[in-house]
Formats: sequence, C-alpha cells, structure tokens
Amino acid sequence: MRKVKYVMLLVLFAGATSMYMESCSKDETPGALVLSSLKTDGGVALDGATSATAIPLNASVVATFNKAVNATTATAANISLKVNGVTVASTITVDGAVVTIDPTNDLPTGTNHTVAVTAGLKASDGGAASAAEFTFKSFGPPVVTTPQESNLLAFFPFNGNLTDATGAHTPDAADVKNMTFVADRFGFAGLAASFNGTTSIVEVPNGDGFMVGPDFSISFWIKPDGTKESHFVLGLAGWYGFQFEIMGGPWTALDKGVKLATRYDIGGGLTDAEDTWWNGNPNGWQGSTFAKDVTGSGGIASFFKDRWVHVVCTYKASTKVGTMYVDGQKTRSWDFNLWPTCTSPCKQFAAGVKFAGNTTGGGNKLALGFIQASGNRIITDTWADPADPANNHFKGLMDDLRIWKGALTEAEIVALYTAEKP
Repeated sequence: MRKVKYVMLLVLFAGATSMYMESCSKDETPGALVLSSLKTDGGVALDGATSATAIPLNASVVATFNKAVNATTATAANISLKVNGVTVASTITVDGAVVTIDPTNDLPTGTNHTVAVTAGLKASDGGAASAAEFTFKSFGPPVVTTPQESNLLAFFPFNGNLTDATGAHTPDAADVKNMTFVADRFGFAGLAASFNGTTSIVEVPNGDGFMVGPDFSISFWIKPDGTKESHFVLGLAGWYGFQFEIMGGPWTALDKGVKLATRYDIGGGLTDAEDTWWNGNPNGWQGSTFAKDVTGSGGIASFFKDRWVHVVCTYKASTKVGTMYVDGQKTRSWDFNLWPTCTSPCKQFAAGVKFAGNTTGGGNKLALGFIQASGNRIITDTWADPADPANNHFKGLMDDLRIWKGALTEAEIVALYTAEKP
C-alpha cells in the first residue's frame, strides 16, 4: 500500500509542475493605460466633444487614468501642456492614477493650448498610454507686469473691491456712493466699476500724495456711456491737482475733446495749471509738438464713445514735456520750453507737478466719477458740486487705474496697453 501512495504523489506532483510551467510560458501583455478624464483643477472638462474656450489663466490640468501611473514616465516628453506647439514649463506630479500638470506661469489669454499624451507614458504594470491631444483656450484678465513699480503710488484693479493694491489709498466704505461692480472689458463679472452719471462717486484718501513729483503719470481704462456727452471722469481738487474730463458739445462736434488738467510748480512759491488736451485735429496750442489728426476717421467719438479705451498721461519735469496716449498711440505732446519767453514765476519754469488744493476737510481726496471730492471743495462753483446730480458726473465704466510719481516712456505705455487690451 505504501508503494501505491508514493506513485500517486509523484503523479500528482508531476501534473502540478506541468500546469505551472504551461502557465508561465504564456506571454501576458499588460492592459493599456487609458485616460478616464481630463479636467482643470476647477473641474472644467478638457476632453469633451468640442474644445473648451473659457479656461482660467491660472488653471492646472488634471488627468485621471484607469490605473496607477509609473511616475518616472510622467515627464514633459510624455504628458505635457503646450501653447502654440511649445511646451509650457510646468510641475508634473503623480498620485496613483492621477497626473497633474501645474504651469509655472499663468497662461496667455485666448491662445490655442494643447494637452498631449504619448505612448511613452506608462502604467505601473508597464501598460502604455494611447497617444492623444486635446485642445482648449484660456480666457481671463491679463497678467500684467506694471512698469516702474518702484514709482507706483496707487493701483486700483477694481476686482470686486476698491482696495489699492499698493496699500496706501483704499477708500473708506462711507466714501463709496452708488458705484457698482460689473463685467470688465474681458467679460468677467464684477471686475470693473460702474458709475451712474448722477450720484456715483468714490473718494480716495490722501490724494495730495499723488503729486509728490516732480514727474507724474496716470493710466486708466474707461468706457464712457454715449448717451451722455460731457463727463468729469476723475479729479483731485480739479485743476488745483489734476482732473480728466471728456469736454465739448455733441460727440460729432469739431471741438469735442478730452483733457487732463494738471497743477505745476512754476517757481517763486506759486503754482499754475495747464491742460494736456486733445480734440482730434492737428492744430495744437502754444508749445504743441504733436497733435494726432483723427478728423477724417470718426474724431474723438471713435475712441471714447461706448467703447473701452485706454488713456495714459505723463509729465516729465527734466524736459518739461507733457504727453497723452490713447489706446497705445501718442495723441498729444507739448513742451513748456516752447512757451513764450517769460521771467520766473511762469509756466516756462515749471519744475514739476504740485498739489495746490485744500489739504483738510476731505479737500485732498481723489474723486472717481467727478473732478473733486465733496468735502472742503476748492472750486466752489455750483457746476463743480458733486452733490448736484445734474452736473457732469461720469457715466460709464472704469478699470485698472494706476498713478505714478515717474514719467512712463513710450515703450512702457505701448507695452502696458498691449498687455491689457481686450
């Protein structure tokens, strides 16, 4: 009986060995690495039937697969984000079956983007991904590097609030009246300020600090409402500090124009005001060195009526030159050196910008939506009273207001407009 048992055990062992060897001889190929979903970190699908077109500029890409990914293969060569065919610098991380592509910098607005996956991306078990590409476009306010940041005195991006990004001139809630937030020039809700043309006003504290000079620059975007023809857009004690307005009669009038009136130190302890104005024709005032002619192409209205327009005005004390740029184009320049010869104090000796308004009782607040604040007004005429809704209150939208104690160069102005334009 023992002998029979041994024989049976040997047969069973031989059969098991045969089965094991047969199983090991088969070539088992790992299953493919399959993309289950491709989304932004905010949950917006990128792998739909049509390309996504409103992806935030700061979005990351999250790719989820059917099984764990081999992290060593998750390189820019195998899974990447490209802009116009150029791979974007990104941090790529792997967490099991999830691969995240986090761009180093924000994406450009509206450009064609592609998420590309190659067969070089492998699963932990060796399965290869199928090559695929998915396209989308990003959309959002531009990421802008402010020129001359060391000279920047205030920046109001109006991103749902009235915070001064430099931290020095944020208005109190009591000084914000009947202003609302609406969609900006890119269509993003709540990222621009809206003024109703009758009672809206924002009063920014310590406005006299914007005229520490001697140089000066101001930049802003506005969209004036064409149903109103004259607008006091903003101002610090009117022409005793500075004010910007859309002046003249009907939008079609030949004398229709825009101006920044600014106060200057002319020597001898005195100050005087002068306008950087532009009415669209080439006939300049004394000292004029350039005036852009647009009389044959729609005039001032073609720039300012019912459209977003970018305005920059500068004064450089060392050259005594003032300039205005509209939508990145120089539209007006003048030179105090070309004024009639005079003896100091006079404008030919203008040393730089200087505040000459009231420094107490709110007289030094910068008004947005009018040419001076409501308290301790230095211009006491009834037409200059912001409390009267019949006056020329600004009606329209405003965005991205900046003020510098330096004079921006033409190259800086063009670059700023190019970066911020819709």
